[in-house]
Amino acid sequence: MQYFNYFPTVQYRIPNSKKSISATNITKRFSVANFLRNSAVVFDEYYVEDGDRPDSVAYDYYGDQNMDWLILLTNEIHDSYFQWSLSYEQFNSYLRDRYGSVEYAMKTNHHYEQIIQQRREVLDYEQQRILPEKTLIVDYDTYISLATFERKSITIYDYEQDLNETRRHIYLLDLNYLLIIKQQHPYIFDEVTIR
Repeated sequence: MQYFNYFPTVQYRIPNSKKSISATNITKRFSVANFLRNSAVVFDEYYVEDGDRPDSVAYDYYGDQNMDWLILLTNEIHDSYFQWSLSYEQFNSYLRDRYGSVEYAMKTNHHYEQIIQQRREVLDYEQQRILPEKTLIVDYDTYISLATFERKSITIYDYEQDLNETRRHIYLLDLNYLLIIKQQHPYIFDEVTIR
């Protein structure tokens, strides 16, 4: 990843020593949205498949694997391991490491929900639309007081799988803006503010 190549450096004094070292100032960063705020930017939606990595997506979409940092930045991903979607094998390994076993995660409740609105299809101006299910997290006492059709329990497995699936939906900066980013990247940090 070449993203950090253009970050400014700072002198860091080693505690209890007269020596100092030059370190990359990782507190400096910019937001793609702020950088292109005066442009009519278009983002393309992308669904991350098993085996996709930021560098492979960058190569497939931009033709340059070194633009992986742009994909991470566009989606505000700061940790490409925990914020990027996991493959099936990685997901199961994560469950075993965190919860002991996949079976435990499948059998153990994470939380309870009250169904406020059932998922349904409606006809709106001769267009068929799907209204999604809406739920509210409730405690166990509230959960057991509800009718069967008004409640559901969410297992650890379902909860973690839903989070992982959510991470599969990312946005890619339109190809038309790639040249602008490539030209301006070395100079972007001259204008940034620390967040």
